[in-house]
Amino acid sequence: MRHKNSVVAVALSLLILLSATASNAKTICVTDALGRKVFVHEPVKRAVFLIGYELIPYLGIWNRVVGISLWAKTHDDFMNRIGSAWLKSVASVGTATQINFETLIKLNPDLVITWNYKPQAVKLLETLGKKDGFSVITISPEGLDSLFSTLRMLGKVFEVEKRTDCIIKKMHYVFDTIRTTLAKLKNRRIHGIWLWDSINRVAGSTGVVPDLMNIAGIINCAASIKAPYPRVSLEQIVLWNPEIIFIWGNANYGTKKILNDPRLSTLIAVKEKAVFKSPNWSTWSPRAALVCLWMALKAYPNAFHKGFLTKMQRDFDSQISYYKP
Repeated sequence: MRHKNSVVAVALSLLILLSATASNAKTICVTDALGRKVFVHEPVKRAVFLIGYELIPYLGIWNRVVGISLWAKTHDDFMNRIGSAWLKSVASVGTATQINFETLIKLNPDLVITWNYKPQAVKLLETLGKKDGFSVITISPEGLDSLFSTLRMLGKVFEVEKRTDCIIKKMHYVFDTIRTTLAKLKNRRIHGIWLWDSINRVAGSTGVVPDLMNIAGIINCAASIKAPYPRVSLEQIVLWNPEIIFIWGNANYGTKKILNDPRLSTLIAVKEKAVFKSPNWSTWSPRAALVCLWMALKAYPNAFHKGFLTKMQRDFDSQISYYKP
């Protein structure tokens, strides 16, 4: 009789435990960059970031990530500065455009975050996810509002909404400070362009960068092109005659390539040596606010006091969750 009572007691305990676990677990639905309705089981404990990895320290989710893009290890100064030990220990799963599917599957993730750049890769991930039990979310901010939506979505997915709200408020503070400062200047805005991986690929009208340029008081010469990364002829750049040129921080060329190119010698930006290579700060992370401030400082150096960027950056760093091994 005692044996039966013991068995019943154990069974009841297990039932209560399972019920409690089930009550803590939940499924949420989010809409990703491809417009897909994605169901995510919470809590997320084993995420893989193929893109958007700079959000990890801002969301404070180091211990909930098991895989990351190789790009984060080789090109991201921010991640290497604040989480170098973590980067060495976490698995690399290739890049968003060249995924190491074998490694990915071995990690047994419950969520994969990737780019929508290659729909065929997303479809393959989706197929694997249905088989191996993980969700796939694509992100691709098409502007600042889209970036804020992406942050809020991931804040919801990782159950850190309050932290996300604080980060967004900090970004708005930087943007508002820039606007207020530039509003004191005379009514003049500088015409400029942002160059990506080659000297004839520019930032068009869509994406985060055009919004940052606008806040920084810069008229985007390529604003009439309805694309994020259009290629244009050098003749078109000469016709635009930008007063300032910015180069993407991860481009494999620098300011000398522009300044020493005889085909661009007539540009106002070249004549005045107003060609600047951005720090390699991601525009798909909260650091987009600092990129905007950096641009404003280059375009209107006399509008901001000395050390303003350093002060803002230090203040912004207070939002980061540092990795502590």
